[in-house]
Amino acid sequence: MRTVNPDQHEKKRRELLRAAQRRFAAEGVQASIASICAEAGVSPGHLYHYFPSKEAILEGLFQLVLDEAATHLSGDVQDARDLPALVADLYSSGKGPSLLFDLLAESQRNAAIAERLRRHSAEMKQLLASAIARGQAAGLVDDTLSAPDLATLLLAVLDGSKAMRLRDPAVDRGHAREMLLALVSRVLGTSGGRPDAGVGRRRA
Repeated sequence: MRTVNPDQHEKKRRELLRAAQRRFAAEGVQASIASICAEAGVSPGHLYHYFPSKEAILEGLFQLVLDEAATHLSGDVQDARDLPALVADLYSSGKGPSLLFDLLAESQRNAAIAERLRRHSAEMKQLLASAIARGQAAGLVDDTLSAPDLATLLLAVLDGSKAMRLRDPAVDRGHAREMLLALVSRVLGTSGGRPDAGVGRRRA
């Protein structure tokens, strides 16, 4: 009986998820298994060894995004500029902004996708709220609003920012990141990247 190497298995699984992510970004969630297999350079049988269905691929992509966000946001916040930069980098580096809106549209017709989007949003909100709370505890993030409320507002800002690249594909990625960084800094009440500025308001 052949022994499965867990590291190699996980590496291949992530490669397949990345291929699926590219096809979903290009074709929407209607991308076929055949299209995903062609992108990955594998047979359908090979793909099904890792994912029994397209729904399982979508589930894997949701989890991959959460895992990467958790890794990205789990570090200590060292100064008032760290958290906005972490969040801006996380979102501005994402591929296929149209995929988010395609999933939102599909969720109106597909109850399973709608439920997974709700869970994904709740889990992402918790990740952001935890990072914000650490910044507030260190006195680096405005605590006029609670960490969960700031996380909710931040998610709305970040999701909306994805539309910028769809409305204006010519927008420079570096400039888009700087705009997002400034906006996130305003939302969190941090310095916005200026070393001489302090945290916004604080509760008495």
